[in-house]
Amino acid sequence: MSSAVPEKVVYDCNVYLQFLLSATGPAARCIHIALRDGVELQLSEAVLTEIQDLPSKKIAQKYHITDFVVRRLSEALLGHATFVDPVPSIFEHPIDPDDSAYVNLALAGDAKIIVSRDRHLLGLTDPAKAWGDDFRHRFPHLRVVTVVQFLEDFDRRAG
Repeated sequence: MSSAVPEKVVYDCNVYLQFLLSATGPAARCIHIALRDGVELQLSEAVLTEIQDLPSKKIAQKYHITDFVVRRLSEALLGHATFVDPVPSIFEHPIDPDDSAYVNLALAGDAKIIVSRDRHLLGLTDPAKAWGDDFRHRFPHLRVVTVVQFLEDFDRRAG
């Protein structure tokens, strides 16, 4: 990145899961950018808990993602991320309340981007989704983007 101050971002748990499933995919590149301090990754207790719960998910079990691997990922992330605490509950997602943790983390940590593969998070900034109207009006500065969109924007800024 060309700017002196890295951009503050929040990755949703699907990004971490995709990294664990494919060390060479786009989500892996997002993780590597954070581990090289190319962005200021924001973490919270709620996000860490969700990451640590990954081994209990069917897909993680199918691909033998273990507690040990997840613990190593969490430790690596904590070595490069900004841990935000407290994270006040400012926003509640109208469709999937569990996704509220990512929005509230972004707001508490002053992040402008949430990187996600989750359709409910992505729908918050989609003008075609009426259920995201409140979000778009209250938080016009906060974008929710796909992994690919994030990487394209990152490359353009770094270029």
